Amino acid sequence: MNLFTKLGDWQRLLDTFEKKQHVVLGLMSGTSADGLDIAQVRFSWGKQLSFELMNAVTVNYEPTFREKIIKAYDKNSSNVEYVTLLNYEIARKHAEMVKSFNFQCDFVAYHGQTVWHAPTQGATLQLGEADVLAVELQKPVVHSLRTKDVALSGEGAPISAYFDWAFLIGSDASTAVLNIGGIANVTAINDRGELIAFDTGPGNCLIDIVVRNFLNRDFDEGGALSREGRVNNGLLQRMLEHERAYVERRPPKTTGREVYNMSFLEEIGATKMLHPKDLLRTVVTFTAIMVKENLAVHLPHVKRLIVTGGGAYNQTLIEDLSRLGFEVRIPEKKLIDFREAMAIAFLGELFVKGLAPSKTVTGARRSCVMGKLALPW
Repeated sequence: MNLFTKLGDWQRLLDTFEKKQHVVLGLMSGTSADGLDIAQVRFSWGKQLSFELMNAVTVNYEPTFREKIIKAYDKNSSNVEYVTLLNYEIARKHAEMVKSFNFQCDFVAYHGQTVWHAPTQGATLQLGEADVLAVELQKPVVHSLRTKDVALSGEGAPISAYFDWAFLIGSDASTAVLNIGGIANVTAINDRGELIAFDTGPGNCLIDIVVRNFLNRDFDEGGALSREGRVNNGLLQRMLEHERAYVERRPPKTTGREVYNMSFLEEIGATKMLHPKDLLRTVVTFTAIMVKENLAVHLPHVKRLIVTGGGAYNQTLIEDLSRLGFEVRIPEKKLIDFREAMAIAFLGELFVKGLAPSKTVTGARRSCVMGKLALPW
């Protein structure tokens, strides 16, 4: 009687990974937890690496599912059982979403859903059980793209910087990529010619909190709501002073929703005696000035910003950045919306090739091959 059945073919898997061209599905769900971004990207290795975005879609989450995820951010409302069950539920939802499009690929690169990021304590957690995706999609899944960096004493972020460096800024030290998701982060070349990337502070997270809690809207579409408010200079100065130490802290550095949340607004008195639209306008300006002050301290030679992420659509925020002296460039819509999913696909491609970035931006002790592999066998 045979005790075992051979299901896996390592040689075939390795042959697939060694191909000069791959189609990769990059899956990204950001801290805003509003949906899953799926990017189908073709990478080709010739004299230099090139990429083609073949297809890209966003699948919005149902409000109840989104609230489940956001609840996991709060240690007062979450627990071990809740996180364990959500880990599998997220993966099943993501697998279902991916299967609905029938996108072909060689393998999947999966970020998962960050629910807690504590690099100063040597920890980070992304939910979404990769084995569920591997089994459901019947494809290898590269996942856990932040954990080894954190194991090497790195910040584990911003890992999309390597995509920016390879494909968007190259060696142009006067240009930075500013990604405005829930948190805002920049990628640039410093005055020593080194790649640098870090979080500047809030992106859309505080804006969304004000809009949802005080104006009963999902988001500030186009910046229309904030445009109707006035900046409260007293509150703005309190916010900036509160964050002075973060601005002055040298990169690499990261932050998150565990910092910029309702408690943050309450602590600085932002929720008292202020018209909601004035509060919103002040938060938008605070977000822009945090970008300006961080760059003034750490990247004073940067004059031009390529803005991606949902914040690129907030005209009030973009106008504030322009008023602060930056030349602001807004790229094509697909790059705005899917840069992070494309970056995840890129990190998956590096993983299967056994490649590590030659420069690290996270403060890790050394560069590393980021990721783990879940197999459908």
